[in-house]
Amino acid sequence: MRNIFISKDASELDFLDDFKGGDTLGFECRSLIDFKPVFFDLIDDFEVIFFSSIRSAKFLFESKKINLAKYSIACAGPQTALKLNEMGFEVNFIAANASNPEYVSKEFSAWLGPRKVFIPSSDRSLRSVEQFISADQIQRAVVYETLLLPLKVVPADVLVFTSPSNVHAFFLENDISADSTVIAWGHSTNKALLHYGFKPTKILKHGTLDELKCVLESILHD
Repeated sequence: MRNIFISKDASELDFLDDFKGGDTLGFECRSLIDFKPVFFDLIDDFEVIFFSSIRSAKFLFESKKINLAKYSIACAGPQTALKLNEMGFEVNFIAANASNPEYVSKEFSAWLGPRKVFIPSSDRSLRSVEQFISADQIQRAVVYETLLLPLKVVPADVLVFTSPSNVHAFFLENDISADSTVIAWGHSTNKALLHYGFKPTKILKHGTLDELKCVLESILHD
């Protein structure tokens, strides 16, 4: 049996049924991180809100400190845009290459122009979207904490890491076998793995579930 670990809960991976293979494949799908809201102040001096993840949207919305419908909404990647649409919000800007933070920042900065932007984030945010935006255009706030969970993972032949925080949480209690295939969800996750001395076999370019499915199919059918 080939064991596959994905640092995302199975409820978020709607393609798993396509990999039913009897006794040939075993999946362990669970996030190694958790989240909790934190108190934050908000100064209403911006025209755009940028969400790097659906969690930042969730915690900002639940804070009831802001009417999101009053602002233009931008986000990193189609997966976050889809979730925002499901929450009932129209997305005005979607970064085309969510797995490449430098590209996202340049693309978003060009679209933003001289307007001011509010960026809600986690306490562990790398703030990569801010690289090419003038500091006087940015208002930011930490709206939630990312908690690393020290959980043991069943040794796997294929490991998929979906964020830098999941990488850091993984190495609290686990290690990677030298012959394992490792997939990184984007460049930031790649950097986190390199920090621990592991070079991913594959880096997702677009950061979508469809792309992950295609990569897994290619690896598992070799």
